[in-house]
Amino acid sequence: MHIRKIGVILRPSTPSLGNVYFGFKEIAEKHSIEVNIDSMSGEMIGIYGVEFSKLCQWCDILVTLGGDGTLISALRRSFFYNKPILGINTGRLGFLTAIGLDELPVFMEKLKNDEYVVQSQMILEGEFSQLSDNKKLHCVNEFLISKQDISGMIKIIAKINGKHFNTYFSDGLIIGTPAGSTAYNISAGGSVVYPYTRNILLTPICAHSLTQRPLILSDEFILEFEMQDSRANLVIDGQEILPFNENDKLKIYSSKSNSLLIYDRKRDYFEVLRQKFSWGV
Repeated sequence: MHIRKIGVILRPSTPSLGNVYFGFKEIAEKHSIEVNIDSMSGEMIGIYGVEFSKLCQWCDILVTLGGDGTLISALRRSFFYNKPILGINTGRLGFLTAIGLDELPVFMEKLKNDEYVVQSQMILEGEFSQLSDNKKLHCVNEFLISKQDISGMIKIIAKINGKHFNTYFSDGLIIGTPAGSTAYNISAGGSVVYPYTRNILLTPICAHSLTQRPLILSDEFILEFEMQDSRANLVIDGQEILPFNENDKLKIYSSKSNSLLIYDRKRDYFEVLRQKFSWGV
């Protein structure tokens, strides 16, 4: 894909990224690439921007300036536009973001010369049924079922393909993607999973029984969860919170659509892991 137009999204509440944006815009325009910014980001740094849906329709790719959270937010908002996204890391860890600011001038040459790859990563869809409402949900990293109360545990009834599979007594349950395996999942004792596989991760949080272990499933399965005798929250990618009360039901399955992320052709995922986790140092 020959890139001529780029839409930019900045990390919220970070007006200092204005200088970074103008520097990015200058580099892009030297390569005859037109740049626009979304209206919320533009307002933050004192310039006019383009409403997000119109920006997605206009651009060839999206670029985020921030960390993984900014990239995930952009992926969630642009889900229906099927636009590849390049994440430029101005944060700390950055598993999903592709490059750091210092790599930008060289990588812009690669963008101009089509020397990059677009990697496809699975996302999850959810159908959340409550007494008075039904919602369609999507996640990039994970759906988190987390207890509301300080003390006590929650009781979650779990089904796989319509059959009772488990009853979780725990502080919570993570239902994640391979890309999300290095997020909350790993802190809860889940495995690191290669992000380009198609799996659904089930990781209990502080389960009452030692036999409640993390589980990695094929994406062919449909999972259902029901809250019993408990109150919880459903947290989506750490960015959206919904109450998950008794008798509410959540169905989760692999989406037919995917996240599209731009990376250097020479990027080695295992080298990224080694650097981020300081393995072998």
